[in-house]
Amino acid sequence: MGLYMFSSTWGPWSMVSLVQELEQDAYDSKASLSNMLRKAKAIAVKLQLRQPMEWVKAELDGYGGGNVPDYRKLSGRVKAHNPYVGLIPMLCSDPEMERIISEHWVREPVGAIEHLLSSTNEPMVPLSGKKGQFLSRFSNVPDFPMYLLLSPSSLISILDAVRNKVLDWSLQLQADGIVGEGMSFRPEEKAKVSGKGNTYHIGSIGSFAGNMGGQVGGNVSGTSTQNVEQELEKVAALMGQLRQYRGQMGLGAKQQLEVSRQVDALDEELRGKKPKPEAISGLLKSIKAVMEGAAGNIVASGVVSAISGIHL
Repeated sequence: MGLYMFSSTWGPWSMVSLVQELEQDAYDSKASLSNMLRKAKAIAVKLQLRQPMEWVKAELDGYGGGNVPDYRKLSGRVKAHNPYVGLIPMLCSDPEMERIISEHWVREPVGAIEHLLSSTNEPMVPLSGKKGQFLSRFSNVPDFPMYLLLSPSSLISILDAVRNKVLDWSLQLQADGIVGEGMSFRPEEKAKVSGKGNTYHIGSIGSFAGNMGGQVGGNVSGTSTQNVEQELEKVAALMGQLRQYRGQMGLGAKQQLEVSRQVDALDEELRGKKPKPEAISGLLKSIKAVMEGAAGNIVASGVVSAISGIHL
């Protein structure tokens, strides 16, 4: 049985549309966020909005190996599991290395985050494989299992960010007169969405922040949300880290030489009177490709993460 509400426009017993249901769910902290996202997906599909479809799919299915929104970047505490005394904290004397180790991009689906929060008071992520082995060697402890402990509040902040973005999106649609009737939308509402200049994006995925609201099959453009000068400062800081940790990235001699050449080229470009963002972006992509080949190395992974956070 559908939901009904009083409306001076449609009469006293008008059916609540999907957009209005979505808004109502967003106000209810106990409502399942996964179900909210499914409603948002239905709206995006019916209105043929490409970017919202992509964002909702990523939140429902997980982000895999692609870009991850900034609100899913958390910091935790690395601990090793000693079979005799339990979890013991891992201390690092290098602040920059500690930052790289403690940062974590949460790629899991919203449903998995909800389940984790409901099943434990101390959520943790296992650090296995080469990353765990590196931490064991780096900390000079036996080969104990490694975990990154996250605070429940930090995971809740991810769910709150998603809920707020869904609410903002539903309000944006309604403000422009796109409400629908029950499970469908009127032709004039679909026409508003497909009209030039109208964008209805929701959230962002990695570097695709900005104007991403075009229809499926149409032109979709991405615009940087940050000042170019700030991004160039990030590049300069990254270059310093690349030089400082060049021997700890798990690269072969040929790969190290290639990265050194790219860093020198970046340095030359930054020193120029008018650095070209497209040239710098190309060099960063080349460095990222090399680092991605050093799978499992924590320093290389940190470089890949840093480059993913630079938008030029």
